[in-house]
Amino acid sequence: MKKISLTVKMWLALSLVSLLVYVIVILIMPFLVRNFFTINMMGLQAPPEKPPEKNARRETPPPASPPGPPVLGRPEFRIRDFIVLEDGTTIPAEAGQMFSSSFIREILQNAVAQKASARLYEYNRGQENIRYVIRKEQAYGRPLYRVALIRKSEEDRFIKSLLLNFLVFTGIALIISWFASLFIARYLTRPLIQMERHVKRIANRNWHEPLDVKRGDEIGRLARSIEVMRRQLVRQDEMQQSMLQNISHELKTPVMVIRSYAQAIQDGVYPRGDLAGSIRVIDEEGARLEKLVKQLLYLTRLDYLATRERVQKEVKLNTLVENIVQRLCPQRLEISCQLDLQPVSICGDEEVLRVMVENLLENHLRYASSRLEIDLGLDNEKKGVILRFWNDGSRIEPHILDQLFQPFHKGREGKFGLGLTIVQRIVKMYRGEINLKNERGGVSSTVIIPLGNIN
Repeated sequence: MKKISLTVKMWLALSLVSLLVYVIVILIMPFLVRNFFTINMMGLQAPPEKPPEKNARRETPPPASPPGPPVLGRPEFRIRDFIVLEDGTTIPAEAGQMFSSSFIREILQNAVAQKASARLYEYNRGQENIRYVIRKEQAYGRPLYRVALIRKSEEDRFIKSLLLNFLVFTGIALIISWFASLFIARYLTRPLIQMERHVKRIANRNWHEPLDVKRGDEIGRLARSIEVMRRQLVRQDEMQQSMLQNISHELKTPVMVIRSYAQAIQDGVYPRGDLAGSIRVIDEEGARLEKLVKQLLYLTRLDYLATRERVQKEVKLNTLVENIVQRLCPQRLEISCQLDLQPVSICGDEEVLRVMVENLLENHLRYASSRLEIDLGLDNEKKGVILRFWNDGSRIEPHILDQLFQPFHKGREGKFGLGLTIVQRIVKMYRGEINLKNERGGVSSTVIIPLGNIN
């Protein structure tokens, strides 16, 4: 069953529902039809509008109810009714001639013994089977009994004729429903088949062809989600290609310098004048290469952590920032660092937060001219942490402010262009935001991390 296509499954489901309704109606139809006759005989025979003016026995009897119009081509089908008095007289008198005397006596016996105002009976003598209802009434203080009856054979012929007509029309409806079910199933599954082929092409990295399914239902929303995924994959692929090119370029330079200096030293040539100077260049390029590789590995680690549930603990952010400032600021003693750190604690990964603060601080130390300010506190509603860095260095051109968060996009004195990219990834992990602005004659970086919304 799992290997059957969705079209066949939906068609089978709709067809089985139609067939089930068909069978149920066939099974309950005879009971409903018979019940229809019973209700008619017991409930629809209205009493006379007014009693006879003289002795009911001598009065001209009312005519028997004429047979109704032929039903389904069966002229012999009719419900008869007549009146029986206490002495067995029938009104009209012809009713006593139409039925056997034993049947009339049974009617009279049942009528006298009957407690309810109306009751259903069956008369079975040989091949004569009759279903009849006796209704007790009064005329001038004396009882009379109105009888409504139908022969069992006539009832059965009517039911068979009714069922035959019903089966014919229901069969036609069932066939039409099957074709309608097939049309509906194909209408619903056609876009699903189209999306299946499109997803297979995406899986084979052939994702440049757009998916166009113009529908507003759930299938249309699924198609739009697939199209959004396709565009994201295209952008991600372009970013990966660009990043690979940038990585290749960044790795090529220090490797070429190291190899050329090593080859020169091997040939007895010292590019920096002496052996110590040349080895120092090799060591600097090796350190640069090591830092680049570490940053690339950390970016990969952040992508891994973003998809995993991490162990969180309380981190005193003010203490963390203060320790990092004391460790990094002595690298530029000419820079005056001013701190305004309020006691703030958040739940998170201390190592990840340390990397975020270190990259921001290194970036501002690199561009500061003489002054660096660091502020830490809560927002006005006390729902988020605000960490702000500001330096008095030269302003950043407005058109590249947003580009600085892209991998390998460097400022004037930037090294690898990965510091702000790592910061942005970390901030997104904590569902926060980071803003870079030109203000107060310098540049500021503001990180906002909401409290209570940590992954």
